[in-house]
Amino acid sequence: MNESHGGLMNRGRGWPLNDGRGWLVVAVVTGGVLASVPAALSQPPAAKPGSAARPAGKKINPLEVKRLDARLDEVRESFLRDTTNLILSYENLGQFDRAKTLLESLQKLDPRNEPIRTKLRELNEKILENGEFDLEIDPNDSWRAVGAVTKDQPLRIRVTGDYKLTTSLSLGPEGAPSNTSDDLVPQVPFGALMAVIIPAGPTGGGGGQSDKPPRPFTVGSSLERSADRDGVLSLRVNLPPGTKCTGKLSARISGPDRPTP
Repeated sequence: MNESHGGLMNRGRGWPLNDGRGWLVVAVVTGGVLASVPAALSQPPAAKPGSAARPAGKKINPLEVKRLDARLDEVRESFLRDTTNLILSYENLGQFDRAKTLLESLQKLDPRNEPIRTKLRELNEKILENGEFDLEIDPNDSWRAVGAVTKDQPLRIRVTGDYKLTTSLSLGPEGAPSNTSDDLVPQVPFGALMAVIIPAGPTGGGGGQSDKPPRPFTVGSSLERSADRDGVLSLRVNLPPGTKCTGKLSARISGPDRPTP
């Protein structure tokens, strides 16, 4: 980790480059500044014939630069050491969300750092394991609210059990009433457990008309994904009205807030 961040911190200096058009490009990463000035302005004016030569400016002291570079390395190492210790301290206290937030900040500084990615996967697993709870799903029920979720929060659902269904529909030569299929979700298999994240708010609008409407998705026997929005996770079996079911499904859920007893 230190080597990767060392490379990052070294990129925090600026380099003068000539772009071939008479411009001196000075790149300064720290602070997010990128400045370009004419090369003519960056050079001292040529001495007039017969005039005394002017001093070229302050001479760079290599020893002073070396001393500052050493100090930069010390600051970098201290930052990484203190941040790592803070992450481990939060993790030891079971505050996995706080540890994850700090680690994500480090990842933004060095997105390609593989040890950080690995540690984030470990923390996500601990967060999921720490928040597990069991829930019974009655196939006869309509949408059942499970708990609040936030965008990009990892979700995991494992489902076991089976059920039997019968129907009380009376059919004639015209077949089933048209409204029978209205309560089925086309993109989810018939009889499968499905989920939807309903945006918070009195109208379920998610805070803006541009938001996409909530779209149910298949859970089946297992699901692992990230929430695509803030809202309330709800579960239901994809069955039409008029069916009667015996048996229940058992779901082990991680990610959403635990439902209130």
